[in-house]
Amino acid sequence: MKKLIIQQILSEYFDKYQIDQILQKLTGFTKNQLFFCEELDDITESTLKIITEQSKNWIPFEYIINKAEFYGLDFYVDNRVLIPRNDTEIMVDLVIESVDDQLNSGPVLIDIWTGSSCIPLSILENTPKIIETHVVDISEKALELSKINIQKYKNNIQQYLWSLYSPLISKDFSQSPVFITANLPYIKDNDFDNMSIETITHEPDLALYGWKETWFELYEQLIQQIIQQINQKLLQTVFLYIEIWFDQKEYTESYLTKLGLKYSIHKDNSWIDRCVQIEFDSYLK
Repeated sequence: MKKLIIQQILSEYFDKYQIDQILQKLTGFTKNQLFFCEELDDITESTLKIITEQSKNWIPFEYIINKAEFYGLDFYVDNRVLIPRNDTEIMVDLVIESVDDQLNSGPVLIDIWTGSSCIPLSILENTPKIIETHVVDISEKALELSKINIQKYKNNIQQYLWSLYSPLISKDFSQSPVFITANLPYIKDNDFDNMSIETITHEPDLALYGWKETWFELYEQLIQQIIQQINQKLLQTVFLYIEIWFDQKEYTESYLTKLGLKYSIHKDNSWIDRCVQIEFDSYLK
């Protein structure tokens, strides 16, 4: 089939960038190779019908092409994991800056509820200092997908099927600065007003919802687990980075202030309060 005809069929549902991405996936061609092709014989009408039906059913574009861009890198994604958002890139920026500022050698990186592992892999691809990385997820399917991305970027990362920090609670990190990233589910059950139909319909509920009261329940559990490890003298220097919803700043500040934790809140690319950097100096005695 002629490339021009295929592009015309897809243009009803996708923009030019998306069409190029779809055609690259279907053909295996690079952008340059695709540019010089006029006939794409491997692409059939039945294939195009499947793709357009997916779009009609609000399947996210990233799931259709099995790829999402995050921090300038490409990650494999499907409906086993949340699609990476550029709002989260501020977290990567902050961790890289903090790691590079460390005078101590051998920083450790831990990512909780890792999903596609886009956060730790983006950090590792942009700073050489980290010597040890661990990722945790409650979903076995998510960890299967995470492994695809880990193997792609050839990083030595230890995976754990668990919830929160539990599998690491007895490890001794007292000789290394530890950087913990966590983008946990923080949306209350049935709180759909500020979410797209694609997210509501197709992205995994386990990565989005589950909290009926403060929405901060999981973060509270995680913070208490970190404090427990500090009290056992297994953590010496630790930084925690979490992501919050656009209307959750006030509760976050109240909770962290009550615990006496030092923190700073940082805005994302849309100038919305998004990432919280937390230090545990008051517990390190």
